[in-house]
Amino acid sequence: MERILSDIRSVPGVTGAMVLAKESLNSYHLLPASFTAKSIKELGRKLLKLSERLPPHSRLNLKFDNGIGLVYNLEKSVVLIFGRSNLEFSLLRLVLKSALQSIERKLEQEVPQPDKIRETSTFVIDKANLNLLIEAINLVSQGYVKDQGIFWVTQNLRKAKDDVIKEFPQISSFYVDNNGKVSILGAPKEMLDQKIPLALVKWIDLFVNKAPSPGERDRIADIKELTTRISKPLEGIGFYDLYSKVAKKLV
Repeated sequence: MERILSDIRSVPGVTGAMVLAKESLNSYHLLPASFTAKSIKELGRKLLKLSERLPPHSRLNLKFDNGIGLVYNLEKSVVLIFGRSNLEFSLLRLVLKSALQSIERKLEQEVPQPDKIRETSTFVIDKANLNLLIEAINLVSQGYVKDQGIFWVTQNLRKAKDDVIKEFPQISSFYVDNNGKVSILGAPKEMLDQKIPLALVKWIDLFVNKAPSPGERDRIADIKELTTRISKPLEGIGFYDLYSKVAKKLV
């Protein structure tokens, strides 16, 4: 589903896309960072209500102060696309011709989750969000320097990265220097792969799990404390929500 959403969002003028499955009530989205986890849930509820009032297999055009919205009411899903006024409609129609069919096919195997709107395990990744995630990793790692030392931090950041690469080879371009700081070697295109947020969050969680911690500790609370300085933008892109799922092994 992430690939389909990425294809839609790649159309010039498209700023975001969301799919809501009518039976399972699962939601999938690639939306601008200004959408918080709370606003996405509310958007899902409104989208579901709107689909109930629309004729089957219909399209609704919406106008906003800063752009447009397109709602496609399909059999198994309702799709919402945000765009600028200069959106390339001819290319979008071409992309949607196969994308909408692919969405419906993927939802045939969905498992119903009554009365629940769920988010997927990702959020939109761009250069700004990528830099924010790298800053989050560095704030977390540097928070362990005082107790564990730079050598321990560097060694275990690298070990955690090696573990994550097995599942997410996209992060091979990330580098850990001898001071335990993470950076990117160059700026390859794969750094904006939509799986990067999940990969980096899993990297953080694996690193934190390697720290010797006396007694029971709330890893989620620890992460929030270590990243307090940038907590607002992290909250805005759904970072803590995703970290919570990773820490609880839900994704």
